[in-house]
Amino acid sequence: MNYRSYEWKIIYVFILVFVLIEVGSYVVLSVSNERIGRQKVQQDLQMGSNILDNLIQIRSRQLALTGQVLASDTGLREAIATGDRHAIESMLENHGFRIQAAVMLLTDMNRKVLAFVSSPLLPNQPEIFNVNPVILQESARQRMIAPMDFEGETLFQIITVPINTPDPVALLSIGFPMGDPLWQSVGGYASANYAFLARNASGTWWLHASTFPIAVNDGLLEQFNATGGVPLSFTAGNDEYLMNTVKLESGDDIQVVAVLGKSLAEVMAVFDQVQSNLLRWMLACVVLSMAAIFFLTRRLIGPLNTLAHLDTLTGVANRRLFDISIRNLCTTTSTVQPTPFALLMFDTNDFKLINDRYGHDAGDQVLKVIARRLKAGLRQVDLIARYGGDEFAVLLNGASRDSVRQVVETLVLSLHKPMQVDGNQLLVNLSIGIALSPDDGMDATELLRKADQAMYAAKHAKEAYVFFADSPAVPKKETLSLQDA
Repeated sequence: MNYRSYEWKIIYVFILVFVLIEVGSYVVLSVSNERIGRQKVQQDLQMGSNILDNLIQIRSRQLALTGQVLASDTGLREAIATGDRHAIESMLENHGFRIQAAVMLLTDMNRKVLAFVSSPLLPNQPEIFNVNPVILQESARQRMIAPMDFEGETLFQIITVPINTPDPVALLSIGFPMGDPLWQSVGGYASANYAFLARNASGTWWLHASTFPIAVNDGLLEQFNATGGVPLSFTAGNDEYLMNTVKLESGDDIQVVAVLGKSLAEVMAVFDQVQSNLLRWMLACVVLSMAAIFFLTRRLIGPLNTLAHLDTLTGVANRRLFDISIRNLCTTTSTVQPTPFALLMFDTNDFKLINDRYGHDAGDQVLKVIARRLKAGLRQVDLIARYGGDEFAVLLNGASRDSVRQVVETLVLSLHKPMQVDGNQLLVNLSIGIALSPDDGMDATELLRKADQAMYAAKHAKEAYVFFADSPAVPKKETLSLQDA
């Protein structure tokens, strides 16, 4: 078992927690930004709707005032009486163009066109012959938004006033176009797109003017013809538009609506730039935090972890780490196909005599030499531990009885070589007990007990090592002599 894995677990947990916090913060910020962006769009669209309503009211008053002036003009009434169309159109131009009206239409009470004038602002406006009867109704005396021609598709904001002498002899219709530069100020003030749509008596919606992209226009027409309206959130292609619909005209003969909309992607562009910068900063913070967590864990937790799992004298594993390792190994082998391993217990014979004769420092040196020789004779995957005062334990992974015997005999040759300790040459003998798994069991406590029993059997028999399967039960009390030269 690699005791350093504890440090890595701590590092992984701290990094994971920090990353989750950063990701959570970014998600919360993204959701918050989108909510703020949507609220901003709704506010802009509402402002645009208010501007549109105010603009229509202002134009209505302008049209009404011009209509009243013309209706009370004696010269106009005389020109109507004489049928002088040139004089009529001259008067209409004189008064209508002052308020920048786009069209002025004079009809008799039977809808016959007496005069028609169009502003240079509408150079392609055709002559009106088939007057739309809607604009001559009583409701048009206040305000009407409709085409002037029965077959026309151009929308006008219209005021119709009667010409009385004293009885009504004609109807004068004055109109502003829907979608001219003045209406574009609606989109400008609200930073929004707009479209005017109308539905005639046949039930078909048509698009009069729009600043939306073509794909949005097509979608709007399709949506209106299918459902008669557009939802608050409208998706065209890969872009989402937030919409606000204002009813301008609602009647049996004609319905007119203004649709104001803003691209959410355009609104969120500023927020996206901020989020991109923030994301880069967060990634930099994560990288720096990972480095800091790694450094602090290694510097602060690492020494404590080492102290908790390694023997401070010899540098090999301590009893705690060894017990954890063998329990983990036994747990793993009990749940899957058992993997053979060997448990070796080493006891230094007459170690008390070494301490008594040469001092505890010499005893410590002996233990260090034993640990070094064990490390030199074993693989890195094998675990070496100081299990007690003068006892060592070893786990040999994937070892059979024959391979264990070869390893142990090599270790015996190495361990029984003379040691130079404080100028003295010592011959130190060790007794080794061996328990094999799964042959001798698969429980950690049982294997430790059997390896310990085999070790004392080796002491009793004055053998270098004994396998548990070959060992008789003996009392744990031995007295062996120390050889020195």
